[in-house]
Amino acid sequence: MKDEGRMSRLEPAIDRFQEAHFWIHSLEKYYHNAEAFRWHLNVFLKAIKEVMPIARHGLQQEQGFKEWFKTHESARSANKLLRKLAKSRDFIVHQGMLGMESYGSVGITEGRGIKLGFNVRIDPLEDSDFAMRNLIYGLAVHGDVFGFLAEDEDSMPCVERHWRLPGIEGDIVDACAKAWLQIGSILSELIEWCGLERPDFNLSCRHSSQNLHFKIYDRRQLRRMLHDFRAEPDFERAADSEDASDLSEDN
Repeated sequence: MKDEGRMSRLEPAIDRFQEAHFWIHSLEKYYHNAEAFRWHLNVFLKAIKEVMPIARHGLQQEQGFKEWFKTHESARSANKLLRKLAKSRDFIVHQGMLGMESYGSVGITEGRGIKLGFNVRIDPLEDSDFAMRNLIYGLAVHGDVFGFLAEDEDSMPCVERHWRLPGIEGDIVDACAKAWLQIGSILSELIEWCGLERPDFNLSCRHSSQNLHFKIYDRRQLRRMLHDFRAEPDFERAADSEDASDLSEDN
């Protein structure tokens, strides 16, 4: 009964931990949608920071818990990634928007990496669609000299995007996943301390890097966009503009 009592008081912390798991998948889902991505990052940072304080609140009267928590809290406080994410959460709550960075490439892929592309800075406040739109406008003006929009069954137009948070190494979603696993390791030890079998928290359900970072586009829709640009009354096409292939909408 004592183990059951401990676990009932730990359930709110486990629930918050699973909420953070949900937000990781939301970050993956909205990776190319700037506003939704930033908003879901905010709630992930809030959820992951609250897990251990909620656990402490629920178990603080349990004999031996304060000593256990003190040891693990010291390790958590010394963790550079968890400390940086916690500070980011505090900044959001008390000051405003995080200074995110976003960059990538616009080009074509054959299903693995970029085959042909242009490196670009992608505004953190804009969707990936804007990067593709800017490229198509440039092709409308100067011509599709590389055959980017030519029909090709083996390749697909794409935007490859990466999000960074200054002070944190690597992609921000990977960093969030790493933080979730680190908190999960502490939480699983706590569940074992409560007298139950230690769970294996993992993220084998995560999307592949290709699916996360790449947004694929339909060539026919992009050709239609190019023709729409060229049909605008004030549109001016470069004098030396030339397309490498027939870009009629029917092709």
